[in-house]
Amino acid sequence: MTIPTISHNIQHAVLKNQFKKFYSTFYQALLATNTRHGSPLKCHYWFSGEFPCTAVCVEANEYGTCQRWQCDNGEALPSDYNGPMTECSTFTEEMFLNTLKTTKICKDNAYEQGCLPEDFRGVDKVKSEMDPDGNYDPNANFSDALIKNNYPVFVLADGTYIIGYARYPIPMPAFVVDINGHKGPNKWGHDIFSFRIRGNKNGKFELGGIAPVIEDGGKDFQEMYDECFK
Repeated sequence: MTIPTISHNIQHAVLKNQFKKFYSTFYQALLATNTRHGSPLKCHYWFSGEFPCTAVCVEANEYGTCQRWQCDNGEALPSDYNGPMTECSTFTEEMFLNTLKTTKICKDNAYEQGCLPEDFRGVDKVKSEMDPDGNYDPNANFSDALIKNNYPVFVLADGTYIIGYARYPIPMPAFVVDINGHKGPNKWGHDIFSFRIRGNKNGKFELGGIAPVIEDGGKDFQEMYDECFK
């Protein structure tokens, strides 16, 4: 084995251990938050088989980002189509202020306040680097500007930081995590992963992956989970 290969394998092994630690910490905190509340808080996406209909996009912007959805039967999406989310503000306060060891919160302007590393890049910036000829929405999910200026960032005691989806106190249970904080490589699919909380009406929960972008040689959240736990 060459030295670069050995170095890569060592780094990947370290990142795997950090991913396992983060997953276990966040999942146990999720369970503890719900237990302390006395019942599961209404703040999760449905499992994939429990959506009330198949959503189809009926209006998109110039970047191809969908602006309006409806059910495939032509009916409007129900308000809880993605899942019950009426208690997400309570969940955020309980989870990040009372359960996890959060040492700093940047409710907005996270980049200016130092909650993000200098070389952090949002989804649109990474996609542009990978394909300079593409046209990427600067206001789409987890875009560079939204993360740095609008989304909250929670910094844990071990340096791990978690980015919330939408303005504080987060109306939706989707997140981005950098499992080793400001340390490199600061790449999506290597030490940066996106995920969401999924659940059902019986109180079963899991952390499911979202993959807005994966940098060269990286893995999505679910692939890392499978590699670490299966």
